Amino acid sequence: MLAAVLATIAPALIASAPAEAGEGGFSAAPAAPQTPPPATGTPSRQVFPIRGAHEYWDGFGAGRGHQGADVGARCGTPLVAAQTGRVSFVKYHPRAGNYLVIDVAGSVYDLAYMHLSEPASVAVGQTVAAGQPVGLVGDSGNASGCHLHFELWEGAYYGGGAPIDPMPYLLSVDQSSKRLKHRSR
Repeated sequence: MLAAVLATIAPALIASAPAEAGEGGFSAAPAAPQTPPPATGTPSRQVFPIRGAHEYWDGFGAGRGHQGADVGARCGTPLVAAQTGRVSFVKYHPRAGNYLVIDVAGSVYDLAYMHLSEPASVAVGQTVAAGQPVGLVGDSGNASGCHLHFELWEGAYYGGGAPIDPMPYLLSVDQSSKRLKHRSR
């Protein structure tokens, strides 16, 4: 099913990719966003990972050691690579559900996408471009509703690195008029 959905919508997703971070956008962004740098030698392109209406749920910490930000969206909403990189993990974990990790090209950052509706549409070792479809929003694993749990790691994902607050990054690339207000779950 995922392959059929992505084959149908991929041309439209690529054509409607949002502008690069920094062109307009959310005016209330924090003063010092933790944004992965662009890949060395390539144009900087950063996109929001969800292609559809979304709302911000729990953030980093959230009083329970939450290592990312939860962004609610309807199950089946397309997910795309936020930046160009190499897929380093495509797995299932009882808590994270179906997940993938992208090692951002030319940087020390990794991006983790969790609770996908089914296994990612990309493979370990595959290079993905910013805006390329990688999966669908879901509620797999220990999730309470359809959402993307998004993590930003400085250093290798569970390989000596550490998670950092992804909200400044997400807000800096969220150009969507479909963004809904933040709500608590």
